[in-house]
Amino acid sequence: MSLNAKIRAAVDKAFTAVGDLVVTGTLSSRKVSNYDFASRTVVSSASTSSVEVIIQSTKKPSGDGFTVEALMKFGPDLSVYDTLTVGTDVYNIADYSDNGFTVTAILVKERS
Repeated sequence: MSLNAKIRAAVDKAFTAVGDLVVTGTLSSRKVSNYDFASRTVVSSASTSSVEVIIQSTKKPSGDGFTVEALMKFGPDLSVYDTLTVGTDVYNIADYSDNGFTVTAILVKERS
């Protein structure tokens, strides 16, 4: 077994070990393809993907909104997604880092 496979197996084991701290979220992206001037609506398509997430910390800066740091297993390419929904909370993906084993995302909660 390669070192890469061992680390990925350890990440899977760690996500299993933390139990109920892992929640299921939905990554979403919206691709606008056109604008219908007759109906004054945007023509778009959406794509979604389910992902396991650990919400690590929540910060309330002096401005509006909350900043959330979330950890995900390797796999999702966050560059193609706009938002992450966890329960009823919708977060915009502000930044992320991917080390090949885990993805750490900086999320900003949308206003309710």
